[in-house]
Amino acid sequence: MKFFTSKKMRLTIIILSACCVLSVIYLGFRIIQPDLVLPGKDSKISGSSESDSPVGQESSLPESQVPDKKDQEKSISEKDFPLVLSTTLRRSDTIYEILLSAGVSPDKTYHIVKALSRLFNPKRCRPGDLIEVKRSPQGSLIFKYVPNSLEYFLVEESEEGNFSARKEEVPRRRVLAGTQLVVQSSVYESMRAAKLSPELVNRFADIFAWQIDFLTDPRKGDVLEFIWEYFLSPEGKIILEGRILAARYINSGHNYTGIFFRDEESHSDYYTPPGESLRLSFLRSPLHYRRISSYFSWHRFHPILKIYRPHLGIDYAAPIGTPVSAIGEGEVIFAGWKGGYGRFVKIKHPGSIITTYGHLSRYARGIKRGVKVKQGQVIGYVGSSGLSTGPHLDFRVVANGRFVNFLKMKLPRAEPVKSAYLEEFKQVSEKYLAHLDTLKNYPPGVHLFSEGKPHIPENMDRSIIY
Repeated sequence: MKFFTSKKMRLTIIILSACCVLSVIYLGFRIIQPDLVLPGKDSKISGSSESDSPVGQESSLPESQVPDKKDQEKSISEKDFPLVLSTTLRRSDTIYEILLSAGVSPDKTYHIVKALSRLFNPKRCRPGDLIEVKRSPQGSLIFKYVPNSLEYFLVEESEEGNFSARKEEVPRRRVLAGTQLVVQSSVYESMRAAKLSPELVNRFADIFAWQIDFLTDPRKGDVLEFIWEYFLSPEGKIILEGRILAARYINSGHNYTGIFFRDEESHSDYYTPPGESLRLSFLRSPLHYRRISSYFSWHRFHPILKIYRPHLGIDYAAPIGTPVSAIGEGEVIFAGWKGGYGRFVKIKHPGSIITTYGHLSRYARGIKRGVKVKQGQVIGYVGSSGLSTGPHLDFRVVANGRFVNFLKMKLPRAEPVKSAYLEEFKQVSEKYLAHLDTLKNYPPGVHLFSEGKPHIPENMDRSIIY
């Protein structure tokens, strides 16, 4: 009795009794509930027959109706994986930093960016681009990068840990829209009153930038017409507002028309109906300015030196930091400090023409000697460096070794439609001009074209852009 009453023995008896009770409960549960095995690659659900099992019913379907396993896995991987990250790029953000901040390991981050780089240059990332990261239950990652509304890139991790990238297109359909408006105050205000987006307003103005100064030339009663493209989702929502395909502006009786055309060599531009380019070789001014503070002169009184001397350029007064653009394509042959001109850029253009830009506050990123620049590309910003009484741009043009008055210079046109594509251009032009002419018979507003005839869209959701 003494032995059985010891503390150790009592504890042993209690443990053995508990084990017996648990064993009885476990055996009873097994009798009532069949085995459940987590499905894996080769596992099956046991304890029920095919006749009363959902899996058995699915397997009895005809082969053409049985869902493909790969399709199921793909659907799950792209839609049902839990979301780890969903964000848009901000200024100075990088894909690498965003992935690391989401908890993705440095090694996987490196391989994701490397795989993406085969299809998309990460240096071309822009603020507003969308990034999504999902993770499967097994830990595999799916990285989604959306640079615009029409396409996106997927980088997927395999079971072996390898990463592959592919480009996908957003399901969409293209429709043509058109509008006709009468200018009441300014072109911008008239187009915005018609609920047209600011981006569309700017695109329209850019087409005729070489023919019309939209700050001073428009008059009340002017008429503008244009057609452009929309890309709609299957549900009818606008996912992207596309390019203007044809435009017309009637200013004080003068008719200006532009037709967009891209040839088989991928060269695109806006042309007049006969095929001449609307674009000139040079912009009408290198910046948006408030006023011209000093004109081209051979005898001007210098406000600082207090002497008369030639001023062989144009001074454009503008706030510090105003972007300054190259007026034409060319090569930077000097970028640095140049005496009284302060920070100075010199560009050589085709046709023995050189342009100079002085008194800059700073240079645009990447502007240095030997760099090729495009027409309209920002090369610097207005300042007051060097001998200057206030913020302005000193702009000069040298043609065939001699300074010329840019305001009186006859600017050459860009290249016309190549003769090999004139017939194709004529067909495109006739089609779009017919659309423009048709708009005259309809009330103001946005119209969609169907079989060449415009109609007011009833089911198109424009809330995305308006």
